[in-house]
Amino acid sequence: MIVQAVTTWEGTPEKIQSLVDDVKASADFHESIGAKNPRFWRAMTGGNFQRAYYSIEFDSHEEYGKFNDKMMDSEFWTGIQAFINEGYPDVKYISTDVYYSMI
Repeated sequence: MIVQAVTTWEGTPEKIQSLVDDVKASADFHESIGAKNPRFWRAMTGGNFQRAYYSIEFDSHEEYGKFNDKMMDSEFWTGIQAFINEGYPDVKYISTDVYYSMI
């Protein structure tokens, strides 16, 4: 089973583009604590051009739980909360949704 966490960001096109460097650093940290396949998604057609999606994957619910425990105990977590507050309203954290594959 694959578990995928998808974080949705919304902002001006310039601010969304500027997130790329931040996401690269996040991806490195997330991989170091157990995430796999980090991706930063933008719409090519359809969709909402003011939104971007960051996804990471895990092999199981258990692996996602271990990752989450490490995340909550990290300085990264405090930093991301400050980043969200400082970026508003030019970039907004919308949600993090967690999905699992049924096939």
